Amino acid sequence: MSRTLLFFFLMMCTNLSIGQGLSHLDGTVNISLEDETIDATYTLSNLPVDTQTLSFRLNEFIKVKSISLNGERIASSKVPQNCTDCLIYTVLVGCEVVITPQSTLTIVTEGKFKNFDSEGGAKRYKGQLVYSNGVLRATNSDKWYPEIVNKSSNISDYMDPFNYTYSITANCEDCDKIYIGKGQPQPSGSKFTNAQAEGDLVLLAGNLEYQTGKYANYINVPQEAIPALEAKFAKTRGFLEELTQVAPNDKVVYAQVSSPVYGNESTYNTIINTGAQVDVKKIDDAIEEGDAYFYMASAFKPESQLDRMLLQSLAKYVKLRYLKKYSVDQYNNLNSFLEGNTSNAGLASERRELRALLISPEQFKILENEIGEAEMNTFISNVFQNLRVGKRSMQAFTDSFNQIQLANKSERFAQLEKNLQTQFELRSTIPDAREVITEY
Repeated sequence: MSRTLLFFFLMMCTNLSIGQGLSHLDGTVNISLEDETIDATYTLSNLPVDTQTLSFRLNEFIKVKSISLNGERIASSKVPQNCTDCLIYTVLVGCEVVITPQSTLTIVTEGKFKNFDSEGGAKRYKGQLVYSNGVLRATNSDKWYPEIVNKSSNISDYMDPFNYTYSITANCEDCDKIYIGKGQPQPSGSKFTNAQAEGDLVLLAGNLEYQTGKYANYINVPQEAIPALEAKFAKTRGFLEELTQVAPNDKVVYAQVSSPVYGNESTYNTIINTGAQVDVKKIDDAIEEGDAYFYMASAFKPESQLDRMLLQSLAKYVKLRYLKKYSVDQYNNLNSFLEGNTSNAGLASERRELRALLISPEQFKILENEIGEAEMNTFISNVFQNLRVGKRSMQAFTDSFNQIQLANKSERFAQLEKNLQTQFELRSTIPDAREVITEY
């Protein structure tokens, strides 16, 4: 029976390539809760490009005041194409100017956010940043800082090739504390830094109460709710440690930020619950997948986009394995969806995301079916052991494949191995933005 095995998208244009160094974001962000404003100056450097055109996206309620290349003002155009609640800006440098990794791109912005605590605030929302219950919240979906993109791409955000190291100074005189990226909230005027290009940046500003736990740290979580969350994180982390055979020391931050807009969100370092209260039964999904990705990434510090894509793929597969052990009904529902045996509209939004993964959970399940669950556990453990000794994604993955012990490797397995390895190679080298579908 023919089955679609591999879906993958490559979003880099000819002049943009994956894994050529760590792009850096310097910034100064000025926030006023009273005035409902967020203004900033960002300088991007070490961009892995050699191009005359470069595009970035930004929230539509954050306006670009000026753009400078190496200190010289340059023009730009903006379009709403393939950008939900944001605009895509394309800098125009002319025929004799080239943006290189040695260039610096400075972007000055001014923006507004919406106070949902004011009368009728929720009704007026459309794409604006949200202030509610004493906290301004901005996540990756809000595009609160400039993100370099391929202008013509309509591919999932999982494929965003530019994750920055950063050094951002944040000012807010009427805020209690500010939180950016990771760690714990800091007072106005603090600098938030990270030498690892770990992923999307969360911004929280306002009344932020921070508490440490054994398995996670917490922002604005009532004391009485922490034991149940700790038990949940202990459960997921025990499962992850057993599966991967690694035990990183870092802890994810869980933030309770009540808001009438959006649902739970997970980024690399932060899980955000926007419900009215903490309810562990209703936030399993965010913890299962969000903590899985954070846990595994902490094990070896991903460097390239290929690293991060591998981790995202593994996190979704690991979540499926977790549900199989602890929630059979959820597992059967999601598994049916992956195999195309359900019309559940609530899961349909995941299809686009799954198609943009390096390796989909379905593909890992096909591998599991071929080699057995015990050997699959060994394969995953080998991936992380190889990563921890300094091998990068493709080498770690290939070497782990070679470590699989089967008396008689079937022709089907050989084709699976070839196709998965080919996918890594194509993701690493092909510059064109196109979809490739491999069937067997």
